[in-house]
Amino acid sequence: MEPKELNVSENDGRIFILWSDGHKGIYDPFNLRSACPCAMCQGEPGVFGKYYRTSKMEVQPSVQPQEIESVGRYGLKITWTDGHDLGIYTFDYLRNLCECQECGNAKKKN
Repeated sequence: MEPKELNVSENDGRIFILWSDGHKGIYDPFNLRSACPCAMCQGEPGVFGKYYRTSKMEVQPSVQPQEIESVGRYGLKITWTDGHDLGIYTFDYLRNLCECQECGNAKKKN
């Protein structure tokens, strides 16, 4: 499964992805930026099981995607208006973060 079409709303920065299976994903920029999967935002395991985490950068509610690039055939790299650009959002991760009504209802059931 991969994106077939990607659009960003000029009004509110929401990201719309049409997936190869026909699903129409919707992503709020603040929520997507807050879920950045990079080591700086989420931490990373180190030697001997120690977990390293930096102080998390506060995400502003007004954050918007500035640029979106493909990373191989497995993900997207998003440059945000706050300057952050380290996270690679895999397609599977993006599908799990989808905020459309259909996915929201499925998450409530689980």
